Amino acid sequence: MQKRFLSIVVAALAALSVLSAQAPQPDPKDSQYQAKGDQKRTYMFPGTGESIPYHLYVPMKWNKTTKLPLVIVTHGAGQPADAPFVRGDGALAKFAEERGYIVAAITGYKGSATAVDGGYNNPFKMVTVTRAPAAAGAGGGGRGAGGGGGRGGGAAAAPVTAEDKQRAEQDILYVTDLVAKEYNTDLNRTYLMGNSSGGGAVWYLGEKYPERWTAISPSAGPLTPTEFPYEKLKNVPVLAVHGDADTTMDYEASRQMVELAKKAGVDATFIGVPGGSHTEAWTKVLPETFDFFDKNKTKKK
Repeated sequence: MQKRFLSIVVAALAALSVLSAQAPQPDPKDSQYQAKGDQKRTYMFPGTGESIPYHLYVPMKWNKTTKLPLVIVTHGAGQPADAPFVRGDGALAKFAEERGYIVAAITGYKGSATAVDGGYNNPFKMVTVTRAPAAAGAGGGGRGAGGGGGRGGGAAAAPVTAEDKQRAEQDILYVTDLVAKEYNTDLNRTYLMGNSSGGGAVWYLGEKYPERWTAISPSAGPLTPTEFPYEKLKNVPVLAVHGDADTTMDYEASRQMVELAKKAGVDATFIGVPGGSHTEAWTKVLPETFDFFDKNKTKKK
């Protein structure tokens, strides 16, 4: 009991230290300030001075008087901010340009802070596919939930801390506000989407900050269906995506979440992607995803 209490105290102090830091602001002196097209960007994380990457796409039609919608993207466990823009042969940037959306993919502070369980500060347990134990002497082994794969030969990474996870959550909020200010986005049209542990983070951040998002689209990121507070999403439409060939996250759990969300009064839709893999299924239905965003053009109150 005492150990658990101390853990709660440590987490609370970590959250307080992050939230009390001054939020980052756009820098008009930066050479990339209000640039258009595909960009690799960074900002200084408040309180630590660390340079945190994010990947940004701004349609060529943007100008200082144009209020475009903003999509924030969260990636799978251990992936870099560039990953969502690489998946599907670069489909995300293509559709951002065609549909007129500014799209920003975040890092999640550091790779270890975006793990399957607890990544992005997500307190809900994700539902993975049950795997049979590997036979003795069997080689190979698949990649992790984020499709990343580990790097061998180096020193062991420092263990992730409660503060790291809190900063991963805050990174999403910092980048959302930073890009919105720099590009004068339509504040009534801010969307959140993500895959794998990033999909789980979308469910979590949707219910925690419902006032921030016009709509959300979690992909391959099911949380324990019976433990999620769906009523907090009554004003946030949901489009859940999952490939039926996913061998990492449980397809049926995603479907069940949508059914329970509907029963709770949430405007929720499920798209199953035939033959869709864990890391790529969401890229196959980007036209439907942007149609969903186009359909939901104002925040519900």
